[in-house]
Amino acid sequence: MSDDTKSTLDLSHLFEEFGLKAPLVKVPDPEIGMVLRRSLPVMGIKKKQTELVNVMLGLCESSDENTTSLQKVAEQVGLSVSTVRIYTKELVDKNIFEALPCTTDPVNKRKGILYQFVKPDLSWKLATESNQNKKAVQRMQMNLEEVDLINQSDLSDFAFCDLITTVLFGSLRFNRKSNSSKIDSVVVWGSERVSVETRSGKGERIALLIDLRYYIAAVTVLETIIKERVTNKEEITETYNIPLNSILSVLQLNKTGSNKSLAIKAIRRLSGTSFHIRSLPKWFLNRYGMTENSALHLNIFTLRVEGESKEVPGSIVLQLQFPPETIAQIRRRIDGVTEAIHELTLTYSHALSITNNLVFAFNLWTASYFSDRGLTVIDWLEMKDRTAPQYTITEFKKKFSAVLEEYRAPATKKEKDDCGKSIEVIDESYQPVYRNGIALKETASILGVRVSLEDGEFVLLPEISSESLMIQSLSNPLLG
Repeated sequence: MSDDTKSTLDLSHLFEEFGLKAPLVKVPDPEIGMVLRRSLPVMGIKKKQTELVNVMLGLCESSDENTTSLQKVAEQVGLSVSTVRIYTKELVDKNIFEALPCTTDPVNKRKGILYQFVKPDLSWKLATESNQNKKAVQRMQMNLEEVDLINQSDLSDFAFCDLITTVLFGSLRFNRKSNSSKIDSVVVWGSERVSVETRSGKGERIALLIDLRYYIAAVTVLETIIKERVTNKEEITETYNIPLNSILSVLQLNKTGSNKSLAIKAIRRLSGTSFHIRSLPKWFLNRYGMTENSALHLNIFTLRVEGESKEVPGSIVLQLQFPPETIAQIRRRIDGVTEAIHELTLTYSHALSITNNLVFAFNLWTASYFSDRGLTVIDWLEMKDRTAPQYTITEFKKKFSAVLEEYRAPATKKEKDDCGKSIEVIDESYQPVYRNGIALKETASILGVRVSLEDGEFVLLPEISSESLMIQSLSNPLLG
């Protein structure tokens, strides 16, 4: 909406009482400041802009009307007003502010701008999505092979796709330089620790953990294609031509040569990676009446052909074969025979642009773990086992401490306001503590989860509703 269609706010009293001249900055609600401080590290905001926002928040919160001027902000940070204005306009585009017309001129009513902080929308909604697809999330099943004969129909209520994004991700390659063709790891599956052997084939290395972004995107495109085929009463097969540009669209990546090259390499690695669990957890064996000789062998998908499209020169098409259980699960859901039982992932919207394996692993675990929990307390060892089981505890402490420092958020406490209402305020006395690069006391906000570390224990609390975490369906126009 343009300024012309908005009514001009008369804020001349701010000039008369406090000497404030437009352009102004305002925090309309203290909660917005809290959310912003925790969200800025994952919203693609540059470091200088983050520092500027924190100064703005501080000046606003210390004023009587939660408002300050860009002039005061410029003086605080040692920049010119014009430079601060440029940064502020950029932050409007990132939905940190909304720009409202105002006036602080009591005589001539000269127009200015009020930059009002807004609560960030941390969900991911594609501009072309339909209302019908708005609530949809992507779910699938993985291929199952047996040592003992297992009736697969008995397993129809178990979504094996969840194993990869909620459990087996910890068995993928964390180390980018590793050339190992086999990884032995122990992951936490339900209430038990399970040994997993991850293998690579076809001359490729084992997939990196962050390669799962392309897996999520490929299945998103697959479901859209199958929906269209069902609508047109076309044959539903196991092999599909997936446009690489559609995968990049899901990940909101530009269709540049470098992005295409990285995507193809990741998909090759995913195609050649398989998981093998030869000692299934007891709860699983008991639930399905299996013997201890049962085993699971999971493959993600198979890349058959990659080539250039005839219809769109320069556009790369990947021919992917998906497990039959994947196709059947999607088809049953489209036909309305059954609702999907598990979500492929509740991954936080900004997680798909994260390149740090450990941060992405933390998101995959917490997104699933907090789907039916509100808070948890765990120690360093359990945090390692659930997010990065391949690390030694010492290595994990150092790496995760670096993540905590990068995603640091101010500690808060509860106080009563003048009306007796409990409000959250910054704890100015709180100081993080590190020793030899390892965090002893810290607070952070990592992809929608508040983290507090003290006395060797983590308190984890999700702060964003599960609905806003959903990856939205890929709309048909993106398939071109």
